[in-house]
Amino acid sequence: MKVRDELMTRPCFKGPQCTLWKCDSSSFSVKSVKEGLLLKQTSSFQRWKRRYFKLRGRTLYYAKDSKSLIFDEVDLSDASVAETSTKNINNSFTVITPFRKLMLCAESRKEMEDWISALKSVQKWETYEASQFNMEHFSGMHNWYACSHARPTFCNVCREALPGVTSHGLSCEVCKFKAHKRCAIRSTNNCKWTTLASIGNDIIEDEDGVSMPHQWLEGNLPVSAKCVVCDRNCGSVRRLQDWRCLWCKAIVHNSCKEQLGKVCPLGQCKVSIIPPTALNSIDSDGFWKATSPSCSSPLLVLANSKSGDNQGVKFLRRFKQLLNPAQVFDLMNGGPQLGLRLFQKFETFRTLVCGGDGSVGWVLSELDKLSLHKQCQLGVLPLGTGNDLARVLGWGGLCDDDAQLLQILEKLERATTKMLDRWSVMTFEVPTKQTPAIITQYADSVATHLTKILDSDKHSDIISSAKFLCGTVNDFVAEVGKAYERATENKEEADAMAKKCAMLNEKLDSLVKALSEDANAQLVPSGSISPDESNSDQSRPFRSREQLMLRANSLKKALRQIIDQAEKDTPRCRECRPPHQSKDAAVRTSRSLHTLMFHRQCTEKCVMNNYFGIGLDAKISLEFNNKRDVHPKKCSSRTKNMMWYGVLGTKELVQKTYKNLEQRVQLECDGVPMSLPSLQGLAVLNIPSYAGGINFWGGTKENNNFGAPSFDDKKLEVVAVFGSMQMAMSRVINLQHHRITQCRQVKITILGDEGVPVQVDGEAWIQPPGIVQIVHKNRAQMLTRDRAFESTLKSWEDKRKGDSRPARPRLNSQQSMEYLSEEECAQVQQLGLVADTLINRCVAKTHKLVEQELAHSVNASAAVLSEAFPSKPSSPEVTTTLLLLDC
Repeated sequence: MKVRDELMTRPCFKGPQCTLWKCDSSSFSVKSVKEGLLLKQTSSFQRWKRRYFKLRGRTLYYAKDSKSLIFDEVDLSDASVAETSTKNINNSFTVITPFRKLMLCAESRKEMEDWISALKSVQKWETYEASQFNMEHFSGMHNWYACSHARPTFCNVCREALPGVTSHGLSCEVCKFKAHKRCAIRSTNNCKWTTLASIGNDIIEDEDGVSMPHQWLEGNLPVSAKCVVCDRNCGSVRRLQDWRCLWCKAIVHNSCKEQLGKVCPLGQCKVSIIPPTALNSIDSDGFWKATSPSCSSPLLVLANSKSGDNQGVKFLRRFKQLLNPAQVFDLMNGGPQLGLRLFQKFETFRTLVCGGDGSVGWVLSELDKLSLHKQCQLGVLPLGTGNDLARVLGWGGLCDDDAQLLQILEKLERATTKMLDRWSVMTFEVPTKQTPAIITQYADSVATHLTKILDSDKHSDIISSAKFLCGTVNDFVAEVGKAYERATENKEEADAMAKKCAMLNEKLDSLVKALSEDANAQLVPSGSISPDESNSDQSRPFRSREQLMLRANSLKKALRQIIDQAEKDTPRCRECRPPHQSKDAAVRTSRSLHTLMFHRQCTEKCVMNNYFGIGLDAKISLEFNNKRDVHPKKCSSRTKNMMWYGVLGTKELVQKTYKNLEQRVQLECDGVPMSLPSLQGLAVLNIPSYAGGINFWGGTKENNNFGAPSFDDKKLEVVAVFGSMQMAMSRVINLQHHRITQCRQVKITILGDEGVPVQVDGEAWIQPPGIVQIVHKNRAQMLTRDRAFESTLKSWEDKRKGDSRPARPRLNSQQSMEYLSEEECAQVQQLGLVADTLINRCVAKTHKLVEQELAHSVNASAAVLSEAFPSKPSSPEVTTTLLLLDC
């Protein structure tokens, strides 16, 4: 306490007007906006040290750990925040103040973005909520990152050149606004517009409605820039001059700016852009509600910033420059729901997922929750490791050049739509040691009391067992009816089951009535008379044992019919199917209840879009996922991931962990049991691309045994996995000997007491013994690239451009002659001289009559020439030339 009291009164080293602890204690009374551990770069040797940071008010505090008594502080009143680089693999950012620069590093990009958002929010006294959408898109604030430039670049704030040979400074990732680090805090919030309110007073209103003007940014133009008005070079390397529109990319001189139309046409991407004028209201949940503009199909971009060696960050920035920043979302910062909710008011819209197959599956699952499959058409930009779905849709296996995004957007506008089958993976775990309580109850009751009824010689045991059996069977019938309603879709089968249940209920009622009468009766041997024979109305003779046996056997027969009907019509696995030689009613009851419990308790584990694997390939995927979770830096790039898959596959060449898997699983396709060869795994394919581009089915054409594989035919292809060598060889050779079948439904039963690894679209887990069933779920609209259509369209556009070229003027009027240059006039005169010589020779050798006709023709041509060109004297050369042209 003495140390604490002394610290509270000790003067602060920063000045006599405040004490460090008192300053901290008063500030610490304010609720923290955000706090946590970050790496801080020291001034000595640029080493990184872990420090605990607290953001309270407009002050950032940091110390060695959270329990420290003394915290250093950074005033954020005049501070700016920027990422350290374009790619930014280490998730670092810089806090820049007029007096110091703080270099910090977070553990993940999500954590870094949360800190940047929190630091920006305190500058405007906004409430920071990490779970809400990043409102920087709608605030007009610049999103800075540190960068260098290959040519002279100027600050858009002070108009001075950026320092150094490489012009190092800050650049906005959206509008490319340039600034010194010292000038960033003084920049105005004039980043690219996102909403109607952000346009402000520049909005254009006329009788047709609201239109969007150009949004100009001054200077720092590319070297080859030309004015769209005068077609002359724009920009300068000496100063900040001329303008560039952030939307249509038009470039104009200062003097030509007024000659350009005021309404912005939005440029080449206008079909994909949702203009800021369409975002003008907020729904009840606090999210922006988009008003659908006419004749448009806007594009929603959902990019995974972690995909493709962190290439997703670069693509996010580029898409924000080409489109409205409000229609570009990072999947790692809030998921796909925020963007999909923004677009759900449109009748139709397109979604581009930038990532791997896992990102695509994530978005498709969110479309299921929001019921947007009829409105949304999904395209894929491959940034992941395998990218199998992108391959079959025609978008290739890899895209790592953000400079091609403009061409990709054009191809998306020309893409065609195909339906992708999606499949539910249903699972049911069968307990290996403990039977479910309901099955145990029914099985034990039926077995015990049927035995007593059929074998016991004691009248009292028969009556009590039969009574108890009636109640048990009655409950069983109710369970059968409930399960059968869910399991069957055939009305005739349902009616047959209902009749059998009614018959069993009648027999139950009859037996219960008889038992009730005999329970109070006295035992009278056959042929004897009751002691109170005169009082026969009050005493009833006891029925013989044979009569009770007949009723019990009738009940047993009705119960067996119920069981047979359930086993006949209800789909079941091999484990559920009773052996044909077994006639024991208790065993058959237990088996049938097991089957019915599957249909009542099976749940959807996940949704399959690409493929399902069990055994060898699933084990490799599971080991890779575990390694990536433990050592994420070892799996941080596409190349490293492929190397790890190769290492793990090679290890299985020796270990052969799941050799003879056919003894541990049973396969049933469309209700037909399949005989399996010796194998190490099974693969169920929905698309003809597997594990990074392998055509594991072995072909794309139909033959006598199988049809052509397709992802829109509601069929699955089932193949056997014999080993790692076969999977490697399939990348080079189209192997077909491992094909099993094509079907519409797959059921796999896992036997034994141990689980088996399974994987769906690369996500693996250990599936306990039980049943895995794959059934059709729904279909999604996917944008596919049609290269033949693109080629035809390009040829048509080239031909149209050729036809639209202006034709050369014809020499049939005075106006046409004015288009001829001096050189062309000289050539025409030379041609006239040669033609005149030729005519003279012809005239000398022809008949006199022909000579007269030619003379008349020349005279007529001269008259026409004089009439057509009255301002120019007619020369023999020109006259002769026109004569030849007319001929």
